[in-house]
Amino acid sequence: MKRITNIVLRLLVFAMGCSMGNVLAQTDNNTRAVELATDHDIKSENGFQGWMVEKPRGLYNNTSFAIVSERGNLFSGMQTVFGYKFNPHLGLGAGIGIERFTNLPTYSYYTGNFTLMPVFAEARYTILKTRFSPVIALQGGYKWLINTPTTQMDEWMEWIYPPYAWNYYYNYDTYTRGGLFASLEIGVNAKVYRRFGVYAAVSYSIWSVSGTNHYWVYQATEMSPGDISAIATEYTQSVLAYQHVFLFRLGFSF
Repeated sequence: MKRITNIVLRLLVFAMGCSMGNVLAQTDNNTRAVELATDHDIKSENGFQGWMVEKPRGLYNNTSFAIVSERGNLFSGMQTVFGYKFNPHLGLGAGIGIERFTNLPTYSYYTGNFTLMPVFAEARYTILKTRFSPVIALQGGYKWLINTPTTQMDEWMEWIYPPYAWNYYYNYDTYTRGGLFASLEIGVNAKVYRRFGVYAAVSYSIWSVSGTNHYWVYQATEMSPGDISAIATEYTQSVLAYQHVFLFRLGFSF
């Protein structure tokens, strides 16, 4: 009887040892699973946050389209800028664009149609390091005048010795050169995926164009009916006209 009791006790001890080993093994597996899940969650969170914040440094691009101006010009141009970000806030770059303005005032009431190509440098400052951030950009350079616009012509007549002598006058401007420009741009950049973002801004730009003012005088006389003679004289002088325009821009950045 004693021998049977010892055998039963040994079997119970063995069974308890096996159960404890299974429990410890299961606990170790569960702990490992929790560690792996936690590590995966941390990596996922870091990845999610990574594309929501500004890149600390590196190359950047900002491309925008001029949708409308305060004078009503629609889709008047575009520009693209490539540069380098020294930190999450400050970037320096250079850009090029194309612009087309119609009925743009020059001075007085004269207007012209201008096609320009701005070439410039810029300093761009991103205020926040979050997904949505205000942006301020200062740009400066030269706007090349691609076309040769001529303004509308003024013409009028004055009697000198009625009805035998009178003068015709013609006055207009022709622009042949662009000029230096500076602009201030204030907008907001919204990250869409990773570093790719949608950009909206309002910009104010001032520049100059130069050319020639043409002033014609036709001195007409009629000595006898139907016998009219005229002497034409042209006077020219250089003109410099300053331009300024507000633009609403939409574009993208990365």
